[in-house]
Amino acid sequence: MTSLYAPPFRMPIAARSRLWLATAILALPLSACTTRSVMNFNRLDGRADAAAVAQFQQDDAICKGEVAKAQAMAAPIYMGRSLADAMEAGMKEGQRNNALRQIMVGCMAQRNYTMTLMTVPN
Repeated sequence: MTSLYAPPFRMPIAARSRLWLATAILALPLSACTTRSVMNFNRLDGRADAAAVAQFQQDDAICKGEVAKAQAMAAPIYMGRSLADAMEAGMKEGQRNNALRQIMVGCMAQRNYTMTLMTVPN
């Protein structure tokens, strides 16, 4: 009995390893081009003297403590054993990170700071 289909193409191992190496080398510069967003807090009154800097450090520590407290009280996120469970866990983690960011922004707003997002290279 003859088959109507051609046999599957099998790339030699040496060629496969060269392909993976070339892919990794080409992907390396792309990872260096990524950016991330950081929160930058500014006082509403525009002060930047030494007392304002000391007050900012105190307010920042208090608000980071509030975020840590909220994070400690949150239920754990389980990854599960399937790809769907891992994807769902990733979405829940993203939602949790957004909620924690909002806690930080709200806490700093109560202390008369505004937040701006700054994009910085990775």
